[in-house]
Amino acid sequence: MPKAKTAREKLHMNCVAELGCIACAQLGYYDSPTELHHIKHQTGMGRRSSHYEVIPLCYVHHRGHYGYHHSPAEFTGTFGTQLELLEQTLDALSLDGCKCGCVKKTGQTAKPNPFNRFNKFYE
Repeated sequence: MPKAKTAREKLHMNCVAELGCIACAQLGYYDSPTELHHIKHQTGMGRRSSHYEVIPLCYVHHRGHYGYHHSPAEFTGTFGTQLELLEQTLDALSLDGCKCGCVKKTGQTAKPNPFNRFNKFYE
């Protein structure tokens, strides 16, 4: 039985979902409706990733024909590893700070981030 999400976890997941699909953003399409993908990192044998280890993906890039669950190797080759996408997601949240407090506001970063358009966070 899955563990119930805390209020802070729900808030974090909402902030991530509001970013839009990270794969679509890499392709130049912004504000795609998202589903949250729990990354597969140090999981197995009854271990699941936490609700803070999620990346925003649209249906097509999550469960669709071009999605992670359809072909993890192809998805990773095209968009990067799940850990890289998680880092980009947390970096995007740090521009304004996550409402749950998991990352503090840092402002503009020097790292390339797919959610940044014209070197400015896209809203």
